[in-house]
Amino acid sequence: MTLQVGVVVPTWHYWIDPIKLQPLWELYYATLIEDHIDDVSVQIIDRRGNKDQPYPECDVYFYWVMKSADAFEIYDIIKDLRQLNPKSIHLGGGNHVDHLTDQAAEHFDACLLGTAEGLIVEAFKDLRTGKLEKVYKANGPFKFCEYGHSRREFLPPERVVNDKHFSQYGGVPGTGVYFSRGCSFKCSFCVYNNPGKFEYREASQITAEIEYLKKNFGVKGVNLRDEVCIPVNRKLAQNYLEAIGKGDVIWRGQTVPFGDEDMVKLAAESGCQEVALGMESADSDEVLILANKPSKSIDRNKKYVEMLKKYGIKVKVCLIFGLPGETENVVERTIKFIEEIEPDYVALSGFDPVPGSPFYNEPEKYGLKFIDKDLSKHAHLVYRFGDEEDVGLPFEYDEKAPWGTPLTRDQIVNNIKTLQGWLRERGMSY
Repeated sequence: MTLQVGVVVPTWHYWIDPIKLQPLWELYYATLIEDHIDDVSVQIIDRRGNKDQPYPECDVYFYWVMKSADAFEIYDIIKDLRQLNPKSIHLGGGNHVDHLTDQAAEHFDACLLGTAEGLIVEAFKDLRTGKLEKVYKANGPFKFCEYGHSRREFLPPERVVNDKHFSQYGGVPGTGVYFSRGCSFKCSFCVYNNPGKFEYREASQITAEIEYLKKNFGVKGVNLRDEVCIPVNRKLAQNYLEAIGKGDVIWRGQTVPFGDEDMVKLAAESGCQEVALGMESADSDEVLILANKPSKSIDRNKKYVEMLKKYGIKVKVCLIFGLPGETENVVERTIKFIEEIEPDYVALSGFDPVPGSPFYNEPEKYGLKFIDKDLSKHAHLVYRFGDEEDVGLPFEYDEKAPWGTPLTRDQIVNNIKTLQGWLRERGMSY
């Protein structure tokens, strides 16, 4: 019997424009299920902008929950689908399921931990034999390079490619990609280091995926969603960047202010237009130390900005307000920092102790007295595009913390509004 499989994309309610980005992991796992499991018919159920349309009836629904902010919505979807189709099976994986497995197991028929490629195959086999287990955990890793790239044909073309990724660079047709996954760094606010090391596509796979996107969707620019788009390891960086360069597209991505100048030069030569730098704070080095950033020096971060500018790469500085260690002088220090380094753009977010992160797991260590249990608020995007965008800051500090005197929630909100307004006036937010 052919199993009807629906891979569900939630609404992404925390994004002001959820259609701009592509559901890359849902596409990846839809492709994997179709390629590695016999007798299945796979479709993407994309609820972004379509939350009121009827659900298609499937035998199995699959969810990849990268953000805890999606969890409550997905739990509600499962409840609705069980009422419509009591025999349906619901499989879930992703960062949220990894970190809050007991909670997730109350809703999913099976939880798939880690990157899960082989576990998905195993779970479908067990499903067909009536032996589906509640939790699947691998004994070893599944290598990213051993599986094919995502096929975008699960979505209509207008949801694969758009001109918004490169709106600052002529609006060329662009889309998102992952050429690596995981992260070797252990930032205290982050949960995207699963696996706990960088796993890269082979150079030939990177170039082949770019050619596929160019041929089938007319793509001329790719937005690298990788955690670090200019690898710190010189050998890995060279192979990775040269492969992108062979694809003959422009690209942008995010990285850490840490690495080799020759690789920055190679990134520019390979078509890099812009890098988003995860600096997080310009308040003090102490904030960077508490956040366990790979670069714990504001002065070192400044030098990396200079390096990017030297090779013509535009700089988007990514900052977080409300982190442990932040002082009442954060707005003034940040404005002075921005005026000094003159980045092209700045992305400012509010701190979120994301479920599964060290900040979330050890709140007393960082002076956090309250973390909101409403997972829909765990999105860390606050007031970037307007003062009405109140999504995030799901926490409060104690009056005293081990590291000093924290700011109140109202102070943090006011600081964010003040700097966001300053940035918007100067056209530095996008």
